[in-house]
Amino acid sequence: MGMVRIALKGLFLLFNFVFWAMGLALLVVGVLAKVQFQYIVKLATDIDYNIAPYIMIGCGVFILLLGFMGCWGSIKEHGWALKLYMFVLIVLFVAEVVGAIAGYVLRGKLDKSLQNAFNNGIASYHTNKDIEDAVDMLQEQIGCCGANSFTDYFTPPPTKSGNTTSPPPQKGVPKSCCLPASGAKCNYASVTADMKPANATIYTKGCYPSLLAKTKENVLIIVGVSLGIAIFQVLGVVTAFKLTQRFKKNYEKM
Repeated sequence: MGMVRIALKGLFLLFNFVFWAMGLALLVVGVLAKVQFQYIVKLATDIDYNIAPYIMIGCGVFILLLGFMGCWGSIKEHGWALKLYMFVLIVLFVAEVVGAIAGYVLRGKLDKSLQNAFNNGIASYHTNKDIEDAVDMLQEQIGCCGANSFTDYFTPPPTKSGNTTSPPPQKGVPKSCCLPASGAKCNYASVTADMKPANATIYTKGCYPSLLAKTKENVLIIVGVSLGIAIFQVLGVVTAFKLTQRFKKNYEKM
């Protein structure tokens, strides 16, 4: 009987180690998401993407603390601690499954949201320094210019009524549109809407298609990881339950 209890403890501690590592990974991913995707967040206006990294960081810290509590309850053989541990795991399991489903469903809204975000960035490029930096960073990282084309900088986005105003007299696109190979020869300041792409020293393709594909891919990865962690937590609940039963039987014999 003692060997069974020791085996269950070992299995539970192994689960907790992996669970703790998942929490640490979630914390790191949340921090990286906050740093790397802050430029997209600055452009987004339809959906508050800014809260997502904080949720991941909070969940990561919570899982780390929960893992320590599970280890402590197992080593000290505190049944009440393991019951609390199981309850929290079940709540997390439900929240992660619901969140994964919601994330997959909302994935379809990324299309319009990202399009509006980039249009907003182009419209405010010359009047908002934060947005200017965000657009420049995205264009340099992806290798693109404008939302759908470099000509977006010469055509204002539609208003809420669906109409567009007369395009402002403008010449040139941001320096971040320059092709890396063009160097000092980049003619970004003299670009016009009727420029021939074949002779361009700037990117002529837009950022939106690449950004949308990359974002949807990342959403699917996050959904898959969330479901994987949720399913793995079932093992933790089962092991903790068996362990509390074993502790109870052991105390009854004493």
